[in-house]
Amino acid sequence: MKISFWERLKAPGRKSDLILAAVLVAAFVSFELSDRSPAGIFEHLVMVIGFIWLYVQYLKPADHAVDILSEALRKHGEILPDVELDPPASARAASERLDRYANQVTETINAHQQMQDRRMKELSDAHQDLITHHRITKMMLQSIITEEIFEILIKGVRDGLGFSGAVLAIRDRDGYLVFNEESAEGSRYSHRIPAWDGNSLLARTFWGGSPLQVRHLDDHAYTPEDRGILGESPAFLLPVSRKLGIQCSEEKNCRNVECSSYLAKNPRCWVDNSATCSSNASVPEDRRRKACVQCELFSPAAFLAVRGFSGSRAVTRESIVPIVALANEAILALEVVELHENLRKMSVTDGLTGLTNHREFYNQLRKELERARRYRHTVSLLIIDVDDFKKYNDRFGHLAGDLALKKIADLLRLCARTTDIVARYGGEEFAVILPESSASGALMLAERIKTEVANFNFLPQVPGEVHLTVSIGIYTAEEGAVTEDQLVGYADEAAYSAKNTGKNRVVVKTHA
Repeated sequence: MKISFWERLKAPGRKSDLILAAVLVAAFVSFELSDRSPAGIFEHLVMVIGFIWLYVQYLKPADHAVDILSEALRKHGEILPDVELDPPASARAASERLDRYANQVTETINAHQQMQDRRMKELSDAHQDLITHHRITKMMLQSIITEEIFEILIKGVRDGLGFSGAVLAIRDRDGYLVFNEESAEGSRYSHRIPAWDGNSLLARTFWGGSPLQVRHLDDHAYTPEDRGILGESPAFLLPVSRKLGIQCSEEKNCRNVECSSYLAKNPRCWVDNSATCSSNASVPEDRRRKACVQCELFSPAAFLAVRGFSGSRAVTRESIVPIVALANEAILALEVVELHENLRKMSVTDGLTGLTNHREFYNQLRKELERARRYRHTVSLLIIDVDDFKKYNDRFGHLAGDLALKKIADLLRLCARTTDIVARYGGEEFAVILPESSASGALMLAERIKTEVANFNFLPQVPGEVHLTVSIGIYTAEEGAVTEDQLVGYADEAAYSAKNTGKNRVVVKTHA
């Protein structure tokens, strides 16, 4: 912006105004003492005008600039030397202050830029985490195998989120947390920690079902096995739990409606809730936590330990957020797997007894007959009919009848081999397929079943003893030389014959 001559002249000044006044007074005195000739007057005018021009052009702006800087700096708390006494010193001091301010502004700009860069990196990392979350979630939801979901989860945490020190443990049937790792040489080794061990930090966290961020291992009670897995670095511990779709009464096959855990879906119902649980009463106090962990109702199924190893992503309060989100998606995927498995079980099992249902019975019978034809084996079939079951229902009620059928199913499972197929054929009729079993072997099993059922007291709460009997028919197909309908028909004829000849007996169907 250009400043006019008169604006410069009117600008406030200090020492420069005194100099101008002194020069004008000197010029006036010199003029008075001169001869006042035209040439002398002209010289004085030129001298005065020239000085005024120099004053306005150079002296006045410099003095005014120093005043402005001094006043501005004073407003910001800076104390400068007296401008009146030493303008150059004041100017130098103002220059130093301005240089310092410039450095501060530069530092502020750099800090702001660093903050912006850090924020952009955080946004970029968050965006990458979202992409990883979407990709891993899609893979988990497409899987219908529990072990595969766990593999996808640990791979997503390690490779996708950058936590290369993460390790996943799976609860086995015995209630142990099994950590599988790979050494630098490529060999695999495993750690087994009892999930019911109250001294172990990992076991306590798994038992509680809630995540835990460990800044220093020494802040917690731990075992040497914990240190061997976690090391000295910060860690994040996260149990991966299932959403239970089964109630305690269903799992324990219990009809004690007075029990506080009857409808519970609690992973620690034995320990925390019920003192009258019949299953609980059979477990000693020192083994109760172990039995609880081994129970199907115990919801934590896996355990994720994210360790802050060198070269791995740092374990902080902010960085663990995507891990929790991914674990929650794994829980949903496990729920989908459980729903799929339940649907599969419902399609092949009987809803009351849990045995193979009628349709699946024929599928399995067809497969076994095909195997028998291929390998020239024998297949035996037992058809089991409960005697006088309608009278039992009429006397004790249909609920007691259902309980009796369930107990008979349990007795059949107990008597049969692991390779045998036990099914509910319909109503009060059961069937057992015996692969690679001769007629004599089938007869031995049938006699055992008949004895076990006849000796069992089905209503212990009723005075006296209440017993049921069964009639069993057997047919053995040599080398699978019959159809499934013929095999069932022959065994059913034998069962009908047993029923008509006195009940509570076994009849073997043979051909002359």
